[in-house]
Amino acid sequence: RDLRLADNTALPHAVADSIDGVIPVFVFDDAILGDPDTSAPIVEFMLGCLRELEANLRKAGGRLLCLRGNPVPQLLNLAKETGANALYYNQDYAPAAVERDVEVERVLGEAGVTVRGFKDQVIFAEQELLTASKGEPFTVYTPYRRAWEKMLAGIGDGNGPDVLPIPKLRSLRVMKVESIRLPTAKSLGFNLTHRFEIAPGESAAQQRLREFCAGPLRQYDKHRNTPALGASTSRLSPHLRHGTLSPRQCLRAASQARHDGGKAWAAGADTWIGELIWREFYQQILFNFPHVQTEPFKEKWTRVGWRQSDEDFQKWTQGRTGFPIVDAAMRQLSSTGWMHNRLRMIVANFLTRDLLIDYRLGERWFMQNLIDGETAQNNGGWQWSAGCGTDAQPYFRIFNPTTQSKACDPAGKFIRRYCPELAAVPDKFIHAPSEMSPLLQAECGCRIGQDYPAPMVDHAEARKRALAAFASAL
Repeated sequence: RDLRLADNTALPHAVADSIDGVIPVFVFDDAILGDPDTSAPIVEFMLGCLRELEANLRKAGGRLLCLRGNPVPQLLNLAKETGANALYYNQDYAPAAVERDVEVERVLGEAGVTVRGFKDQVIFAEQELLTASKGEPFTVYTPYRRAWEKMLAGIGDGNGPDVLPIPKLRSLRVMKVESIRLPTAKSLGFNLTHRFEIAPGESAAQQRLREFCAGPLRQYDKHRNTPALGASTSRLSPHLRHGTLSPRQCLRAASQARHDGGKAWAAGADTWIGELIWREFYQQILFNFPHVQTEPFKEKWTRVGWRQSDEDFQKWTQGRTGFPIVDAAMRQLSSTGWMHNRLRMIVANFLTRDLLIDYRLGERWFMQNLIDGETAQNNGGWQWSAGCGTDAQPYFRIFNPTTQSKACDPAGKFIRRYCPELAAVPDKFIHAPSEMSPLLQAECGCRIGQDYPAPMVDHAEARKRALAAFASAL
């Protein structure tokens, strides 16, 4: 989660405290590699980030030591073999990661190794922000954001913690310790079929942040829901996920652009910073309410009578629902490992409302295909869309996929990119091609039911079914 040299919180502390050198180490954890939610895209993206990190460390006179196996004995053995007396790392807040890190600290501590963990992947972590009334974790976004912004205003110049420079790395040590070579995704057992549109690594992250804050950020609030405008969103979620970029760097860059651009940039910058806050909101939800990893946040929604239909689920995953915006979005995911955020909400709403299929199936599918798959973000987004989470969309607010399509892709540019069989469909019918007459279907070479699927559900009827299912769980 911290595959960078710049603004890596643990690194300068380790360098400052070291007596005779720092050994950068990465452990390929077999438990994570074997987890069903670990996807080929996320592994391949991570490996790309590690390759650049390794190259940067070599330029600084060191190397990246790579190990594989259970991190606890691997790190313990490394400490014994090298005589290291301290371990520095950046904290993670997912339940499995917390459990792992507690065990590492216990075992290495018993062996006389000091273990120091640092807050790095968020501005405010765990229980730094609590409600004023009861001193409890926030469960609604808006008051959390107000508390977040109030706390931020009291730090430094009001734009959050300082961004740490790369420390002088003269103290890097190249130890004669056996290290595995950086593997490929295939050698780790993953078959990659995706074509990335987002480059991995720290330099790519920095470049994209600069480009976004130099232009698209200004109108982010206006254009962020238009997927055909590829540069209208930051596309930095994979870099935040893998730690090739820190939230402090993002916050600083957006705040600087807001300051330099004045009033004209305020709305765009504030809206994007709000997305960074959403990210932290879901991180603290997962830490404080770990049951959300497997169950709805609100107990009553465990009683929803989800449908079981492998056939319908497969049509959704393959982008063969007959609703162009849903199909284009799902095909974007399967081909690139990424999906525009607005589309994530549309396809999630379609699965959980129009098809009435358990959100956890969609949540897992995303984790198995995303390059930015992150437990907290993915879970929070799916529970919000399914109406069973914290600050959730009410169960009775159901997206109409055709209306959503017209709003976010009015000219059908995004649809035509990922559903080429619809390329010649007139704009009037691009959002609902099944409404074309048989003659027009023949003229544009798109016969419904043959070249492109007929809608798999009637939205109006599916809406009634979903309302009844959710109402019965109240």
